[in-house]
Amino acid sequence: MHSKYFLLPLLLNAAILSAQQRVDKSAATPQVAAAAPTLPKDPSKMADLIRGSYYHPDDLTTIDCSISVDWVKFLGSMKQTVPDERLKLLNGLKVHSHAVRGKAPELTFDWAGGEITTKEQMEGGMKQIIGGFYQTYWSLFGSSLVKTGEEVKKIDLMPDGSASVNLSSGDTGLVATVSQDGSPTHMVLDSPAMKGTIDPQYVASPHPIPGDLRRLSSIKLIEQIGESHFNVDMTLDYQDAGGFSVPKNVLFDVIGAYAIPIEFSACTTAHAESTH
Repeated sequence: MHSKYFLLPLLLNAAILSAQQRVDKSAATPQVAAAAPTLPKDPSKMADLIRGSYYHPDDLTTIDCSISVDWVKFLGSMKQTVPDERLKLLNGLKVHSHAVRGKAPELTFDWAGGEITTKEQMEGGMKQIIGGFYQTYWSLFGSSLVKTGEEVKKIDLMPDGSASVNLSSGDTGLVATVSQDGSPTHMVLDSPAMKGTIDPQYVASPHPIPGDLRRLSSIKLIEQIGESHFNVDMTLDYQDAGGFSVPKNVLFDVIGAYAIPIEFSACTTAHAESTH
């Protein structure tokens, strides 16, 4: 099993046309387009705008779920076929994950229908894949890009109404392109250990009521570590668990290696003010 996984541009063409023409007083007065909202230059206001642009459960500490894998699609993505008997054993596998923010998830395996001969290899690969998913989830989906205005080092307003926001810290450079509604739409990471870009996409809230923010639905990540390059696409939808929106169906696609469809079910959660 290929088990590699990863840790964690705008071009504006503008033309101005002008022409002298005689005004026809009998014509209706043309509509004047409303000016696009201007992003703030104040770091604290920018941080507030980014935090409020999408859902991120910062106080969620623990997710417990049952996990199932579409083994046919997963193995097919690696151009592998397995005998029906082996596939039956894989489909009988029951996996439970205990994921705590900031820690590697704990997985338990129940080979209810019988064990395969490569049990240890399969379990090791699953631990790396699920670990890679949760590392991405906690850092990008489960946390805000910024917490305070002090993290915003510089704001450059762009001609198209977006902004380039410098969030660098120490020897790690991080610059985010922020749209007019405060959404991070492109991020560039540059550090001695790695370089990369992240492009997120969003969907409307499944509960369109005031205060319920839209969801981060996918990311495209390109990462370079030394001479190695990784290209990862991840898409997901959500389910409600204990007052939080948590992942339900996830497609974790390491381009050129594998694409694994994962379903999380029977999930329970814990938050910062409670114990699990």
